[in-house]
Amino acid sequence: MTANRPGIRFGFPAPLLPDGVAPGTNILVSGATASGARSVALGLTAVESYRNESQLLLSADVCGRELLEEADMVTDTLDPSRTAVIDCSGTADEDHRFDQLAAPIDGPGDLIAIETEFGTLYEKLRQSGYARIRIGVFSISSLLAHSDLQTVSRFVHMLTGRVIGTGDLGVFHIDSSLHPDVAVDVFEHFCDLRVEVRRTDEGEVQVRTGAPGAELDEWHSVNPLTTSSPQRRS
Repeated sequence: MTANRPGIRFGFPAPLLPDGVAPGTNILVSGATASGARSVALGLTAVESYRNESQLLLSADVCGRELLEEADMVTDTLDPSRTAVIDCSGTADEDHRFDQLAAPIDGPGDLIAIETEFGTLYEKLRQSGYARIRIGVFSISSLLAHSDLQTVSRFVHMLTGRVIGTGDLGVFHIDSSLHPDVAVDVFEHFCDLRVEVRRTDEGEVQVRTGAPGAELDEWHSVNPLTTSSPQRRS
């Protein structure tokens, strides 16, 4: 869980988490396939352009280029110069290489290589002068499809611990329809906040939030393809 670190709170596109969160916070975003949870999670990783922020995304289920295109659809704040992507999808993308992509990794099961590339890209962002980094994992489900629960939980625990230690932000997406409740509970244990997402029969995307293990608040509607910039935090 996050320590009480001083510093400016991370802000998000309205109406997601209007009060923001403290530095060192880890968020688990869960929802069934096509619920809109993935877009909500991408919105949480969007940088505040008026702050010295960057983002580091782990793309395990689609190629890095496709993940950036998804992120660009969700928010108008995507800045390739502030963004780094670890592509461990194993998907060939030879015709769409881009500067922010780390050396490709064979697949989501190679967590040692993923951890190494993460450390390398993280340090490059820090050396570029960025004071705050938003880390997004897309998705835990893809990692679980190639490794066992214990191995993936150890990897996520490492990432959440780093976020706490550095005062950054961690956002972890999981498709709750693909895993038994026990798997979601394991990753919830590493996070400070859970955002649950669903889509109604009318196609409306709704979210509710709360601390892991506690009762979540009421469902409220959001537009996952928002063009609102993150709210300014003093």
